[in-house]
Amino acid sequence: MADHPETDLVPYLRGELGPADRERVARHLEGCPECREDAVALRELLATLGRSVPPPPAIHWGRWRAELTARRDARRGRHAWWWRPVPLALSASLAGALLVLVVLGGPPRPTGNDLGSVEDILLGRRLELLRQLPVVERLELLEDLDVIRQLDRLAATSEG
Repeated sequence: MADHPETDLVPYLRGELGPADRERVARHLEGCPECREDAVALRELLATLGRSVPPPPAIHWGRWRAELTARRDARRGRHAWWWRPVPLALSASLAGALLVLVVLGGPPRPTGNDLGSVEDILLGRRLELLRQLPVVERLELLEDLDVIRQLDRLAATSEG
């Protein structure tokens, strides 16, 4: 068999494969003596590694909860006495600023009857273009240069 499951052997031996993959690897191992030898060697290696690693220490959950509670209480007490009213003051000042903006209404907006201010706004948006008028006037020349380049390319390809 050409498709050897090298990367699936360890998960197969540890029982971590799904049913379909487990069946595929088992069928392959039945017909491939090389992979069977690898599986036996890996099984022995996993057993040796399992024996060489000491078991993890038992967790004392009561001590862990006490340490967690102590850390939480220490973190709560870190803030200085003046820090506690700061969030309240910040939120109150933000609410006040928003109230002032709502009451005063912000900058005046042009209405449909005030055509002069609408024209001023439209001209203001185009002011940068008006400042660069000589450049804008020469943009047509750039279009002509592109056309000329395209014609030169066409002429070169038709000659060649």
